Amino acid sequence: MSTAAPPRTVAFLSLGCRVNQAEESTYRQHSLENGWTLVDFRQPADIYIVNTCAVTLEAERQSRQMIRQAKRRNPEARIVVTGCAGRSLERHPEIKEVADLFVPNLTKDNLVSQLQQFLGEAPHPGFDYHFPHVSVSKTTRLNLKITDGCFESCAFCIIPARRGTVRSLPEDQVIERLNAAADLGYQEAILTGVHLGAYGHEHGQHGLDQLLERINHEVRLPRVRLSSIDPHEVTPRMIRALAESTRICPYLHLPIQSGSDAILERMRRRDQRAQIIDTVAALKAALPDISLTTDMIVGFPGESDADFEASYTLMETLGIHKIHVFPFSVRPGTRAAFMKEHVPAETKQARVQRLLAYNQQILQQWLQSWVGQTVPVLFERVDRAGVGKGYSPHYLRVHVANCPSEYWNTVQQVCITGIDINQEMAQAELVLK
Repeated sequence: MSTAAPPRTVAFLSLGCRVNQAEESTYRQHSLENGWTLVDFRQPADIYIVNTCAVTLEAERQSRQMIRQAKRRNPEARIVVTGCAGRSLERHPEIKEVADLFVPNLTKDNLVSQLQQFLGEAPHPGFDYHFPHVSVSKTTRLNLKITDGCFESCAFCIIPARRGTVRSLPEDQVIERLNAAADLGYQEAILTGVHLGAYGHEHGQHGLDQLLERINHEVRLPRVRLSSIDPHEVTPRMIRALAESTRICPYLHLPIQSGSDAILERMRRRDQRAQIIDTVAALKAALPDISLTTDMIVGFPGESDADFEASYTLMETLGIHKIHVFPFSVRPGTRAAFMKEHVPAETKQARVQRLLAYNQQILQQWLQSWVGQTVPVLFERVDRAGVGKGYSPHYLRVHVANCPSEYWNTVQQVCITGIDINQEMAQAELVLK
């Protein structure tokens, strides 16, 4: 027989992407509405919820490690496992022994309700899609999941098999939730999704282009940021919406992966080198100061010296501001796992180091270009030493000494005075009002 929920403590850990972080925000609010108390994952808790990642074998290993740590922290705790590694972890003997509940990705949006049922509690009557007030959130920037699943079939990626096909939140609900975030004290929201560029396509909607136009005119939230979008999905209409906006941040993460058309084809990517160059040129023509970051995979099966040089020279051509470099690693269950012509480890590592060295060079140049400029910074944290930490609209990480604690979760004008390349951030002073 179901009973009212007794007082419980619950701790969350989300590994991997912003989509997992967005889901955690919902789980946290549902837990609060259910009368549970949120505690840090490093503390003893009655319930531990681990939102796992499967993008690499290392990510899956970390997921197993965190589950085991939770059980050691409180052997009597209930352990809930969800996320992209959940399917394989459910078959893992050690994890199967310590975990109490596995929640599949396709039903994870109502995870807390499933947990209530598992615990024999009466379901909360009013659960809907909510997120916590900024004062009890883990971050002042809200990760808002507007789409899940993926239409693509990249050879190196297992996530479509774990997340399913694209499922999008209707436009009206996105607008409603962004405005609700403003009412709850947030200053910025990040639109997230496994395949963000496919937003709305499964319903024959106008997609991300129209959504951005509506955000420009209908949303009260000061800042909205896009997470990651493939270059071929950046349209002229989208670029216009970005250029005309005072709300959508002038920043894009474009996962390019390779500069070689031959490797892009082997990866089953839908981008081509010339099209990538044209897209970035169009973005910079409309938004000359736009900040661009990317992902590059080095050492994909069959990558020759010429293929790598194509990647390197593409980075030089584009003027990307930061490159996330990933050495290719075999992921069982993907098409790439069956490919031959593997790049020797020493060759792969040499290529990684060369691209990382170039990234250090361009990142330093980009950071230095901000010195002397005044920019608005959203302070996400003011630490005990009085150092305010936050980001500009261009995703410039900024630290400000002698920052008043009341500036937390506010946007303040600062003047960039220096850089710290090791921490990949800028130093600044508050502009006196």
